[in-house]
Amino acid sequence: MLKNQVKGPMKGLNQFIVDLRNSKDQEEELKKISHEVNNIRSKMQSFSSLNGSQRKKYICKLIYVYILGNPDLVDFGFRESKELLVSSNYGEKKLGYLAVSILLNSQEFGKRPLFTAKEHLNHALTEIHEYLVQDLQSQDDEVNCLAIQMIATCFTTSDVIIQNTDKNAFKWMEIIDMVYASLTSPINKPVVKQKAAIALKSLLQIYPDVLVKNNNWTPRILKVIEESKDFSVVLSSIGLLNLILQQSPDKVRSVIPSVAQRLYSIVVENQCPPQYYYYDTPAPWLVVKLFQFVEHFFLAYRDLKTKALAGEFVDIETLNKLRQCVSKSIKVASHNVKGLPNRNSQSSILFQAVSLAVFLEASPEAINGASNALLMLISTSDTNTRYLALDALIKLIGRLDSSNLSSPEAFKDNLPLFTKLLHEKDISIRRKALDLLYTLCDGSNFTLVLNELLEYFPHADLNMKSELSVKIAVLAENFATDSTWYVSTILKLLSIGGGSNANGSSFIDKEIWERIVQIIVNNDDLQKKACKIIINLIKKPFSSAPANIVSSESLIKVAAFILGEFGEQVGDIEDLSIEVQFRLLYTAYFGVSLATRALLLTSFLKILVKNPDLTFVPDIIDLFEAESQSIDLEIQTRAYEYLKLSTMHSDFRLAKNVVRGIPAFNQKENPFLSRLGVVSKQPGLSRSLSAVMAKNIKSRPEDTANGNGSSSIKKTLTRNWYSGYHRMLHFDAGIFYEDQLVKLTYRIVKNNAMLCIKFTIINLAYKAVGRNITGFNVHDVESFAKEQNPTYTIHIKLRPQADFSDKTQMDVDVSIRGIVENGEDPIMSLNFMCGGSFNQLHLKVPVSLLKTISPTPLNSGADFERRWTQIGLHLGAEGESSLVVNLAHRHDEAALERSLTRIGFAVIPNYNSDPYAEERKITRGAGIVHTAKTNYGVLIKIESLNVTDKDFTFTVRCTGGGVAPVIMHTLQEIFVGRY
Repeated sequence: MLKNQVKGPMKGLNQFIVDLRNSKDQEEELKKISHEVNNIRSKMQSFSSLNGSQRKKYICKLIYVYILGNPDLVDFGFRESKELLVSSNYGEKKLGYLAVSILLNSQEFGKRPLFTAKEHLNHALTEIHEYLVQDLQSQDDEVNCLAIQMIATCFTTSDVIIQNTDKNAFKWMEIIDMVYASLTSPINKPVVKQKAAIALKSLLQIYPDVLVKNNNWTPRILKVIEESKDFSVVLSSIGLLNLILQQSPDKVRSVIPSVAQRLYSIVVENQCPPQYYYYDTPAPWLVVKLFQFVEHFFLAYRDLKTKALAGEFVDIETLNKLRQCVSKSIKVASHNVKGLPNRNSQSSILFQAVSLAVFLEASPEAINGASNALLMLISTSDTNTRYLALDALIKLIGRLDSSNLSSPEAFKDNLPLFTKLLHEKDISIRRKALDLLYTLCDGSNFTLVLNELLEYFPHADLNMKSELSVKIAVLAENFATDSTWYVSTILKLLSIGGGSNANGSSFIDKEIWERIVQIIVNNDDLQKKACKIIINLIKKPFSSAPANIVSSESLIKVAAFILGEFGEQVGDIEDLSIEVQFRLLYTAYFGVSLATRALLLTSFLKILVKNPDLTFVPDIIDLFEAESQSIDLEIQTRAYEYLKLSTMHSDFRLAKNVVRGIPAFNQKENPFLSRLGVVSKQPGLSRSLSAVMAKNIKSRPEDTANGNGSSSIKKTLTRNWYSGYHRMLHFDAGIFYEDQLVKLTYRIVKNNAMLCIKFTIINLAYKAVGRNITGFNVHDVESFAKEQNPTYTIHIKLRPQADFSDKTQMDVDVSIRGIVENGEDPIMSLNFMCGGSFNQLHLKVPVSLLKTISPTPLNSGADFERRWTQIGLHLGAEGESSLVVNLAHRHDEAALERSLTRIGFAVIPNYNSDPYAEERKITRGAGIVHTAKTNYGVLIKIESLNVTDKDFTFTVRCTGGGVAPVIMHTLQEIFVGRY
């Protein structure tokens, strides 16, 4: 047996290590190593004659030299290490596996470089395959464990996929077969199964086709896990469960009840072997891993079945047990626990329970308990615990539709704690506290949150200011109650946002101040108020910082635009006179960048032209003259031109003709104006990290780009948009759009003239790279229907979640009010963040009159022909549209009937009075299209023109004049396509 192992210490090895450590310098150490390596080389020439102790000593010395960082000196020993693998002595065999795993890349067999991980794995398998097979077949459990440990150690990678056609595929399959047998064997000890589960997970990760070819493996693996009473086997198997879950969620569904039962017995009933207690907590690692597995299952299964409720794919009993486990975990974590180890274990369980609670439709009491427990942990002194508690709280609030912490009373009670965290020493805590306030903000507390963030901004860390400014701008836009409040809030932000980071970039995104200028210019009632606010903020910035702070450059840019254009509206107020405005801008001129100076020069020219008789006009002329000698070409050019305009005529005739007021912004000049609208209180909209979008501010009436209310600039549609557009025309459910990050599926629910398009936005990036989608926002649904008496209306009934890792829902209601003309389809514009990148989608949504059709069964073919004739007599050519089409694929009569039925027509069978119907292959259909105003009967004939069943004449007749061509165009799009 293998129990006869040498138990005494290897004195030669110990002495060698001591000698190396006592070396005076590296040169002496290298000399000793070289001497010893040469000695080992000479001894290994007769390796088989050495006794077991000497073999182990020399191999250990080689390993030590290798791991010291001298691989070039160890160009031998691998063959001798493999000889130890066949030893009957356990100690020698154990050392042999260790040496082989370390010396696998030695120069002896590495004649040529191994460039890829796959080549390395195949090479390693070739070298030790026979030894692994021999030891896996052994009846000794300890020998089995050595081989399995070697597999788990050397064959673990996520970058290699073995194919069935690979040269070594049969060897891989043999090893996997044997490891699988070790896991599922009823006679093996738990320690063997524990190691086999880990090794099998590594092997299946690099050879995933094995599970596909062996359908009966998964049930047996799950059975082992379900029936195992050893906690270590279950804990080791969770990685294998997650791997199977990734490949096929349906296959692991059966194990969820047993997982729930095991959790219930540990958490609720406290049934746990004494050796698995960690202080006073029963098996915390196992509980956390099982909670995590159940959460992953819900995420994967919801993605597979496109269902949101856990109860729809888990039985009630299992769901109740999981709820009790989560509730008990939250309750236990809510109590004060003595000892740091106890607190850490309870906190880890709490964090995972909170993540799972949302998927279980937990009760409000359980959610409130979780919130309170997390708040308690936030108050602890340990930084790591506070960070994780904040992260869990943000996740909990973000996944719920509402939270007790968002209520006015609870928010006011906890606001001091949240604001205190903004001033923590650790920047990671400060960032999480900012994210928490941002997530908690809603329609009831946005004023408190924004005021707090504005007060905090001057004291914020330089690395946080840019993100903080964006968050303030987004919250102000999302929860704006009126345009004046919105403008004043953003101007306050600009007034305290002076300065720049280490890269020279301003803390304030330029889109923010540019948007404010647009809003003020486009709203007459805001211009006077904005002038007052700007002047007062330049005099005294909204900040608790020292009074001698330099004015914000972003605010000066806005002032240059607004005061130069509208400053005279407050000129009659003594403290806000034109001279006061000029002196403020003139003082700021020498402390700002060249780009801002250029804006100020233009502002000074406008002030001069409008007020030629004021006393400060010579100062403006002098400034123009001085700057005409500037070394900056832009400043020099402007100053010279403005100087000539100011001095050419004493009455400034030329200057007055050249200088014009700022026109109202429209989409031709500024694409952001498509986001403007009427201010409305919209709590819970996008929590995007992108720059503020002032879509809530009403623009001037004259901004309408063209007669039908649509923009004169066409959006560039996203690549591959057409396949989803065509699919939605043809089918009432399917995939609307898909790329590497997101997938949009749809389902159309019809109710006469009302259509509800139910979109599901699925996060594909989460599965691929573990990235969440943040800031998902439908920032525009641009209708191309006429503004006056539109043929359809469209609005978002249910907005998608802003941040999600799995998927979110969106409902769009469409009301067909009249005859929807061709080319009136709306464009839906979406944007979101994923992995730090900003992504935009512009997708055309088909709004078609044909989508409202309902079938009209007729009693007979003769009835069809009678109605067909009646429409022809009453409406003539106005009620008919005909088209010859050539289809890409053959369509026999059955295929045409299926297509018409899918569209919504009732198919009319051929009848005897038409002797040529069968010969000509005429397919008939009847239906009614619905609008909010009236309904129209629609009849269709499709006549085959030849035996190829590719050329047809489509003829449509409708009871409404001008409707048939619209229907025909949609049918052509469905059957032929545009591209």
